[in-house]
Amino acid sequence: MPSKNYDFCVVGQGIAGTLLTYFLRKEGKRVLVIDKYFEKSSSRVAAGIVNPVTGKNFVKTWRADDFIPFALATYTEMANENGVDSFTKANILRALDSALDENNWISRTADTTLSDYLVHNADDREFSCKVSRPFAYGELTGTFHVHIKNILQHFRQKWLETVDLVDEQFIYQDLKDHETGFEYLGYKFKEIIFCEGYLAVYNPFFPETGLAPSKGEVLLVKIPNAGFKKMYKDKIFIVHQYDDIYWVGSGYEWDTLDESPTQKAYDHLSGQLSRILTIPYEIVDHLAAIRPTMHDRRPVFLKHGVKDGMYLFNGLGTKGSSIGPFAAKKFCNYLLFKKEEDKFL
Repeated sequence: MPSKNYDFCVVGQGIAGTLLTYFLRKEGKRVLVIDKYFEKSSSRVAAGIVNPVTGKNFVKTWRADDFIPFALATYTEMANENGVDSFTKANILRALDSALDENNWISRTADTTLSDYLVHNADDREFSCKVSRPFAYGELTGTFHVHIKNILQHFRQKWLETVDLVDEQFIYQDLKDHETGFEYLGYKFKEIIFCEGYLAVYNPFFPETGLAPSKGEVLLVKIPNAGFKKMYKDKIFIVHQYDDIYWVGSGYEWDTLDESPTQKAYDHLSGQLSRILTIPYEIVDHLAAIRPTMHDRRPVFLKHGVKDGMYLFNGLGTKGSSIGPFAAKKFCNYLLFKKEEDKFL
């Protein structure tokens, strides 16, 4: 019979919970994970794009030089040490719609802080005669997309096999706190961390998280013999998944927060795809999920005001693939050593 005593309990096994558990276990800690499997979680629906330069003004994302190298090292380690097909390096070919966009891009190539990421002469040959050519192109390097679904499934299976993952919905009322920690359904642990994604809005222990969940919708499309290896960015992203299947997305919706795909998003995404592609394609799936975005677009680490050993780690939002590893490692360090500076990015 496996031991029911743990150092930590992590509630939720999306990208935040998986990364935090990964780093805690690397430090030799016993971690219990409680997570009810849900195929259409935002972590499993996301493309996992890691892109250091974004926006119409082509600016470097917040702390890209810290987050992205650490993320790449983490996913490489997962691949080398655990055999996970964790990421694919792929440049981003970005459509530029006007002379103004092109001039802005050219001016950015002279910015030494962006020199590691901007390609001076974009190469669009793999898209030639397959997409409607825009005014011009820019190209980003040092970019990649993370196979989040593979990572989650690999570690889920691993932790199920070691009986360290409980595939059940967490019931807040069943959590008992003691002087030395907590107990849940016979499992005992010293500290508990909630990594529940947007479901944190229902967590009674943390009624004020700053979460502003947003809905995103994507299409999975089959583009026979397209051969696109680079990611393509226009009004939407086109990202290769496997064989002839590509991920197409995504948008934002704040008013109707559910996991039901909508005709409005379908029409928008398929319309953009038809505008871009000049070759046949077939839509094979339409997915929706709710992201745990924050009002300030920053991850959050919270310590319960009364209950010692109770925390919340959340808010990775649309940047979970790039910010997640660095944020999870820093919070792991806080949990282990309780240095206040590790509570903040």
